[in-house]
Amino acid sequence: MEYNQDQSRRRPRWAVRAAIAGAGALALLGVAAPAAADVTVTPTEAVQGDGADVTFRVTNDSRTASITEIDVQMPLDSPIAEVYPLSVDDWAPAMTNVQVDKPLESLHGYQITEVTTGVKWIAVEGRALPPGATTELFLSIGPLPKTQQLLFAVTLQHSDGTQVRMTGQPGESPAPALTLKAAPAGQGGHAAAHGGADANAAPAAEVDDAGDDPAGGTSYLTWSLVALLFIAAIAVVSVVLQNRRTPAPAAAPTDVEEPAESDSQDADKTMATTP
Repeated sequence: MEYNQDQSRRRPRWAVRAAIAGAGALALLGVAAPAAADVTVTPTEAVQGDGADVTFRVTNDSRTASITEIDVQMPLDSPIAEVYPLSVDDWAPAMTNVQVDKPLESLHGYQITEVTTGVKWIAVEGRALPPGATTELFLSIGPLPKTQQLLFAVTLQHSDGTQVRMTGQPGESPAPALTLKAAPAGQGGHAAAHGGADANAAPAAEVDDAGDDPAGGTSYLTWSLVALLFIAAIAVVSVVLQNRRTPAPAAAPTDVEEPAESDSQDADKTMATTP
């Protein structure tokens, strides 16, 4: 079979084009992907009527934008009498308060007519949460409402003007949640004093870093890893196909010359046999 050198040179172009397409897709992913973040809440469970120290762990998954504001809103239909943001370096809390029609009893037995429904942490100048970094913010709240779940609507403001909303509304990520259990028999609530966490809840200083938050969605870093693996697979397949399709060059024919003395030997044999 005749070896076509031009054809062999054209075949690797398929692999080159595939690699370029994969690299372009990855670049587009990095440019077009919106700002992202992960938010987890600990503890995950608490007792109705008790107080709890709640930790919000925020990770900035954006590649370019910093987080400048972290806004946490609590449900208006289940107000909490006492909400206190604890001191955190680099963040200044701003509280939203509203009047309630019916006074609420505090953890210490006081009647409360004005409650906090939201806390917005604003980054100190020059101390916004950079890409890839994590921070923890703390709320001391109680008494917890007698509902099965307490949802925290979280909105993250980025330095490039984009927002990440975890509110549970249509088209938005699920809101971080705290599951509330009924108080044990004989316990009427208020078992934990103000500022004290539920005995079954992990303290803020011992937050478990393992695992992903199911409410936080798939992180941008995960999608980036998937894209890189996809590009690597394309490169491997292209190399295998190219090696299978490229024929080996045909060996050039070799001219074989008979020894010159063979003719003379045949002539001698003929003469010897002639009578």
